[in-house]
Amino acid sequence: MKLFLTTLLCVVSMCCFSQNEGYVIIEQDQRIELLIQRQREIHVADSTIDGYRIQIFMESGNDAVEHANLVIEEFKLKYPEMPIYLVFGQPYYRLRVGDFRTRLEAENVFQTLSKDYKKAFITSDRIQLPYNVFCDPNLGDEELYDDLDSIPNDTIDTIINTW
Repeated sequence: MKLFLTTLLCVVSMCCFSQNEGYVIIEQDQRIELLIQRQREIHVADSTIDGYRIQIFMESGNDAVEHANLVIEEFKLKYPEMPIYLVFGQPYYRLRVGDFRTRLEAENVFQTLSKDYKKAFITSDRIQLPYNVFCDPNLGDEELYDDLDSIPNDTIDTIINTW
């Protein structure tokens, strides 16, 4: 009798708590869409945040721009995936690389760059925001959700786990 009741209890609990495949309907407050729209407008108006870059070159004088362009070409050959910015702050031309949110990220890359650029150092700067599909004003809601469907599940898991 105990075995029968235990088995019956297990079967009933499995039926009650098992997950069924199907669709999820999300009901959200209408104000959330307004917040998303405001975030899109802010992103378009100012797409920079406080962060860090690595300065690899600083020079003044008549030939500073030509020297900077040579360093840019050399850098792009060695590190084609890393963004490089030519900044003028009187009287110096500066080359700064990367868009790092934290100093730790900048430190990791600095270890590599300091071998090639002995005078390199980390500096705080306004950096470009990483691309955020939710803030793209050119995408409509249908395109947004179609675009999200094309993202592999392992990428979504990685994004969720980093939060």
